[in-house]
Amino acid sequence: MKKLILLLFLFYSIVTFSQKKEMAESFWKGNYDKVIEIGKKILETEPKDFETILFIARAEDEKGNFENAIPYLENAKKMMSEDWQKSWTFLELAKNSFGTGKIEEAKLYYNEALKIKGTKNSEKKLKEFGMLTGLDEFYKNWKTKETKDIIFHYENTINEVDIERITKTRQIAFEEINTFFNSKLPKKIDFFVWNLEEVYNPTLNVNLGFTNPVYCISHNRLGQTPGHEIAHNISFWKNNNNIRTKFINEGIGVCFDLQKNEKLKIAQETYKKNQIDIKEIWKNQTKLNEGILYPISGAFVNFLIEYDKEKFLKLTENQTYENAIKIYGENIDDLIDDFVGKLMGN
Repeated sequence: MKKLILLLFLFYSIVTFSQKKEMAESFWKGNYDKVIEIGKKILETEPKDFETILFIARAEDEKGNFENAIPYLENAKKMMSEDWQKSWTFLELAKNSFGTGKIEEAKLYYNEALKIKGTKNSEKKLKEFGMLTGLDEFYKNWKTKETKDIIFHYENTINEVDIERITKTRQIAFEEINTFFNSKLPKKIDFFVWNLEEVYNPTLNVNLGFTNPVYCISHNRLGQTPGHEIAHNISFWKNNNNIRTKFINEGIGVCFDLQKNEKLKIAQETYKKNQIDIKEIWKNQTKLNEGILYPISGAFVNFLIEYDKEKFLKLTENQTYENAIKIYGENIDDLIDDFVGKLMGN
């Protein structure tokens, strides 16, 4: 009997270890639904497993399902005892609070995390989150302005004329774009403007602009278009349980950049020099130079909207080519051919 019990214990230990390994791998791959599914199975037999509880909370937060994460975070907060546990928990609590617009609460959790000697990785992630969200001390001298839908953060060397211009045009952009998408964001957009003309930002070690729509954050350089990054935030929250592809997602950004330019004409000029296979790039997420991707994808999104707005809004929620077949039927290939014909001037 003792041998049987030992064998069963070893069996369940091996199974649980395998599940935890798969859960962790799924998280790093961005397969958050799989993380949640596996995690809940583990908790059926190990209801007080700290790592699993935290993984589920992190996965829910990464999906923007902040309310779903709260019970797991509350459990993690009760269970944390070691410094590494406190470090990760306070970071995740800060992320959850920030994601729901509870900025002061997020600051408190962020500062608590700063006091703790966490792991090398948790401290790195904490620093990254602080620099992304503006919670880091680096931003203490930045200027802020707030409108109905956006909190603006301006590098303190930006002049007041540019601040007023950007504040006004981006709020107008938000209203115009969301008239189309009718999305409900969980918080105001935090819109950072760096006093840079060049693309590369050496402080963040990344190119500007970029958006993290889960937390409604955009980082921008001077001279960017009014609507591109705002459109990424708004379109994401049409349904935060979405599947995005680079071709359609960047096409949305360009289509709604609110530049008064002839997008089809620009796309035609680009296509003449770069006759890409749109279906292959869309379907296989093929990497493409932004100078080619942006004008062609932007014109294609506009083409789909003009064809059928409601079908395009459905596509926004799952942007894969496979889903396009479900929405448009086999007609999607004909639409691509028609669009290519327009690019060729037919």
